[in-house]
Amino acid sequence: MFRSLLIILTLSTFSAFGQKPRKAIKKLGSDPVFFVDSANIDKSDLHNYQPTDIATVSIYHDSDAIRLVGPDGKDGAVYIETKTFARKRYWQFFSSKSPEYAKIVPEAGSDTAIQYILNKRILTTNFEGDLAIINDSIFKRITILDKEALQDQYHITDKTYGVLIESAKPASLYHAKRKF
Repeated sequence: MFRSLLIILTLSTFSAFGQKPRKAIKKLGSDPVFFVDSANIDKSDLHNYQPTDIATVSIYHDSDAIRLVGPDGKDGAVYIETKTFARKRYWQFFSSKSPEYAKIVPEAGSDTAIQYILNKRILTTNFEGDLAIINDSIFKRITILDKEALQDQYHITDKTYGVLIESAKPASLYHAKRKF
C-alpha cells in the first residue's frame, strides 16, 4: 500500500492538467480508477511497477474523469504510462512523420544508437514521456543528423544518429522548471 501511494505521489509530478501535483491529488476521491498503459487495473496492482518504469502520470478529476471513464470516475482517474508503452507510441508517431527515422529505427526500442534532441535540449534519461506526448497538434518537424553532424553541432560522439524534434509545448503540461 505504501509503495503504491509513493508511486502515485512521486510520479504525479509529470503531468496533472497544468495544476500543481499536490492540488490534483487532493481533488481525487477515496477510490479513483487506475489505468496502466490504457488497461484498467486494481489499485493493488500498482505495487507491480517500479517508479523507474513510469514515463507519465496524468490525473483527472471531477467532470474530466467522469467524461473519460463514466460513472466509475466519480472519485477521479489516474492514467499511468510505462516507458515501454511510451517508446512504442513515439516510435509509431515519428515513423509516420519521417521515412528516414523509420529506416534508422526499424522498431520501437531499437534506438540505442540514437541521440534524441527535443527543442534543442539533449535528452539523456527519463525522456520517454516527453516524446510520447508529442502529437499532430504540437509537432513541427523532425530532422535526422548523421554521426558527423551530431558531433559537429552537439559534440556527441557515442551515438550514430541524432534525431532533432521540434515541437510546441503541450497546453496540458505541468509548468515545471525544466524546459519541454
